[in-house]
Amino acid sequence: MTIAERLAGKIHGLGGSLPFEGCLHWSRMAITDMIGVALAGVGTETARIPGSILSGAAGNSHIIGTARRCDPVTAALLNGTAAHALDFDDMHESMMGHPSVAILPAALALGEHVGATGKELIEAYLVGFETAARIGRGMTHAHQRRGWHSTGTLGVFGAVAASATLLNLTENQTATALAMACSMASGVRGNYGTMTKPLHAGLAGRNAVFAALMAQEGFCASTEAFEHKQGFFAVYNDGAPVDEDAMFENWFEPPEILDPGVCLKLYPCGSHTHPFIEMTKSLLAEHGVTLKDIERLDALSETSRHHHADRPQPKSGLDAKFSTQYTMARTLMNGSPKLAHFTDEAVREKDIRNVMALIHAAPHPDLDESWASKYGGEVIMTLKSGAVYRAHIEHQIARGPSMPLSKNDLREKFLDCAAACLEPARAEDLFDGLMAIDSRENIATLMAQAVP
Repeated sequence: MTIAERLAGKIHGLGGSLPFEGCLHWSRMAITDMIGVALAGVGTETARIPGSILSGAAGNSHIIGTARRCDPVTAALLNGTAAHALDFDDMHESMMGHPSVAILPAALALGEHVGATGKELIEAYLVGFETAARIGRGMTHAHQRRGWHSTGTLGVFGAVAASATLLNLTENQTATALAMACSMASGVRGNYGTMTKPLHAGLAGRNAVFAALMAQEGFCASTEAFEHKQGFFAVYNDGAPVDEDAMFENWFEPPEILDPGVCLKLYPCGSHTHPFIEMTKSLLAEHGVTLKDIERLDALSETSRHHHADRPQPKSGLDAKFSTQYTMARTLMNGSPKLAHFTDEAVREKDIRNVMALIHAAPHPDLDESWASKYGGEVIMTLKSGAVYRAHIEHQIARGPSMPLSKNDLREKFLDCAAACLEPARAEDLFDGLMAIDSRENIATLMAQAVP
């Protein structure tokens, strides 16, 4: 049996056996979060430009935050791009990327297309989440170290699994769609800090919906596309071993959405920067330090994380989202980074440039490659008085399992994001509806509430 066939068997073997109650809360939270960040992102140039170019065919799938509807393929691309435009969306350790912006735009678009219930949407999302995470476990961090952006390259398979579930594809059709997606997986980390990074999420959703619909109509692909000598594993892991046991054993034992858990962001910037924001905040609070007291700050992280986030002179608001120096400087000046801080104008401010000069990023001498999955590090704060304070975080992705985002935190974040499109009362109603999405008989009625 090929890898695609084994994955399809796993996906189809979940029917009626999902640990629904245990996953329901975090599914609601993740879906609500993604709709919120899409409402904030739809007005950006990152979302506007593809929306102006792609007219799309007629259809029932909403473009979040607009009155526009179109076919599910186009809707998945536009909603995924908008939802990832601000880098404010969730993360997952096993997938090594952003699961919901790849999976949910596809599931929502097809869910409206087929008239899915809220419970059916959540079930498809959970299947997609587990699929993307398990493939991520199998690919290991070798995949990411080679420069691939897992949101696009692995998220597409999770989106295929969710799409296949909503379309009720056969096991053979699902295997074909997964194999087809091996030729559609895309996204390189060299495009971080530009509009193209959010596009990776949109492409994952679009390609997944396209592959699932094509497989439904009889389009074919090689089911050996994963393990072929010139297939996905060989090309995308460049000869590094793939852990098939981690990929296939004990799905949902426990569910990936619970362990290691979905991570909902409190700050609108790259997750690599979040531990350093948290450590800076804790040092200021614990020691009663103010900006004028500080001589320098050292931000020390695992080498690969350092190279990714060491951006002492960010060129734009998008670039600043991945800058340890900028996000720590905003924490010193403003308490934490906010949406308004990631404009080109904000990055050029003289005061923020002066504060960034106090911050020095470097690899941590004691953190080896095993720390690549932990997103932690150390901050050393040296004061003008000569006092030195240290803070340490071992394992945190954005607001991960060790520091989960509460429902109240999510409400505040959602309403802040939704204010870009919706009146406050409408945003409140939408939040409440999304947090009870499993009770909806047709998700289209809920999506209509996201229309301004």
